[in-house]
Parts: sequence; structure tokens; C-alpha cells
Amino acid sequence: MVWGSGVLAMACLAVGVLHAVRLAVVRRDVVGEASHVAMALGMAAMASPFGNPVPEPVWTMVFVVIATWFALLVVRSGGLGGERGHHVVGSVAMLFMLAVEHGSTSSAGGHMAGMGGASHGSGSVVVIASAVAIALAGYFGWHTLRCADRCRRTECADQPPSVTIGNATSGASVAVRPVWSLRTPQTAAAGHLVLAVSMSAMLLTMV
Repeated sequence: MVWGSGVLAMACLAVGVLHAVRLAVVRRDVVGEASHVAMALGMAAMASPFGNPVPEPVWTMVFVVIATWFALLVVRSGGLGGERGHHVVGSVAMLFMLAVEHGSTSSAGGHMAGMGGASHGSGSVVVIASAVAIALAGYFGWHTLRCADRCRRTECADQPPSVTIGNATSGASVAVRPVWSLRTPQTAAAGHLVLAVSMSAMLLTMV
């Protein structure tokens, strides 16, 4: 479905631009923001109905480096949870999709339409690839809910808490929500949400 791939590619490209601007303006968690830029642009390239403009080995090298970097941070911290673990899973998912895309294009000569091209392989390979795709899609489905929750939060460590205006006589209070901006965690969470939904959709096309 060409229009669907185009919409997916444009959404991921927009998120890539968002994180690139945050990388230049906010200058906080530079490696994490750069990782999100690479993932968004990589997904946009894979989903593009016009074909991937960047050679596949380049993307593979980029995500191997990202996965290795964050895996080392996870080992040092002693826990897989948090953003570091998410970057590892995201990079592994990208490498998995690149591997499947390579197999499908070499056998069918197509691009995103051939994401289901794993079916050209042996039965055991299809079962394993489908199981991995479903597991990863489930993880990103869960991450989508997590990002949606972050988007609704009004108090985060990186921004001032919401202001509460109280009424001394009635005891009623009104919470004034902070305005979203490029620097707020909610903006980043919204970008992550788009990527998580897009990743789930791309993975499910491989089943």
C-alpha cells in the first residue's frame, strides 16, 4: 500500500526533524537524541515508497554502533530498564528489519512491499522471524502506552511543576498545566509515541 508507506515515512521523517532540532537547541542527552534521529530517519528510509536512499550497510553500521554503546551502558548500570535498555531494543529491532528487508529484496526485488518477503524462506525461518516480529511489536505496543502516559503528565523533573491556584474559603484548587514547548519532556514523548506506533506497524507487516 504505497500511500500507507508514504504516510509512515513522512511521520517518521517529521519525528527525525523534531529530535534533530532538540539535539541542536536543548543539548541534553545528546547521544540519546542522536539515536532517536537515526532511528526515525532509518524508519523513514525503509518505509519510503521511493526506496532507501542510504545504502543498507551504512544503516547496519549505525545501529550496530548504537546498540553496542547503549548495551555497554546497560551493563555498567546493571539494569536493562529505562531509556538505555529501550535504545538497545530499538536498535536490535532496526537491525532485524534491515535483515528481513535484505532477504526480501534479494528474493523479490522489492522494497517496503516486500517486508513480508520472509515467507520466501524456509518454514522454520518464517516461524522464527514472525515470532521475533510479534515479540518486538508487542514491546513497542507497550512502549506506545508508556509514551502516551508521559504525554499526559504535567509534572516532570525537567520542567517546572504545574501551578495550583487555591481558594482559601472553598478549598477548591485549579491546576494550570504548563505549556508544551520544544524543551519539555512531553514533546519528546510525543515523538517517541509516533516512532513506537510506526515501529509496531512495520513489524506487523512482516508477520
